[in-house]
Amino acid sequence: MPAPEPASTPSRRRRWIIALLVTPVVVLFGGAWFVMYGWPERYDREPPPEMLRRIAAHNQDAYRVLDLGPALEPRSGPENPAEHRSSNSASTGECYPDGLEAMKDEPLDGVYNVHHGWTHVRKDGSGVRVAFDRLERHLAANGWEVDRSESINKQNFSVIAGKDGYQLSIRWDAEFKEVTGLGRSPCARFPDRSQERAYRPADHYEAPDRKLTPPALVPRRRH
Repeated sequence: MPAPEPASTPSRRRRWIIALLVTPVVVLFGGAWFVMYGWPERYDREPPPEMLRRIAAHNQDAYRVLDLGPALEPRSGPENPAEHRSSNSASTGECYPDGLEAMKDEPLDGVYNVHHGWTHVRKDGSGVRVAFDRLERHLAANGWEVDRSESINKQNFSVIAGKDGYQLSIRWDAEFKEVTGLGRSPCARFPDRSQERAYRPADHYEAPDRKLTPPALVPRRRH
């Protein structure tokens, strides 16, 4: 007559079954945690002046196609949004992570993007809608994803476009008679700590040591 199994055998089996069920879940969540928190996101190492050159080239193309105003000379540093005058300036901005890590709502260390904004103040709105139609067609034909929006009264309208991580937002404000543009580059990593200190995004307490100065924006050459 065979000897009875020890009383501990069923409990040992249950532990093995629980381990087999739990292990894949732990591995899955552990892998997701590593991807979101332990595996740093990849960004090109580029100095801010180079990222400014790239986004400014897109803004220049849009300004040329609009062909609504004179050349806009550059000004160092970010603009004051309360001012209503023609301008052309750039600054660095903070980048935030995607995915689960975004829940911390903290900017990425050593990572930045470049904002290039401009404003052209006009006497009236003549020719503005036609120029925006022309810009929308031009961007779409050159591979940009374009979204057109208008206010309820049809007086204000904008073109928002994105391509390869670059973003353009160009708007007509009928009340202030302003055409405003904002270009934003993809996020990049400072090449070294010295550049991070020199070009760090401005905050409420201190400004960066070195300011970004964009090129002049020029309209289409008239013959």
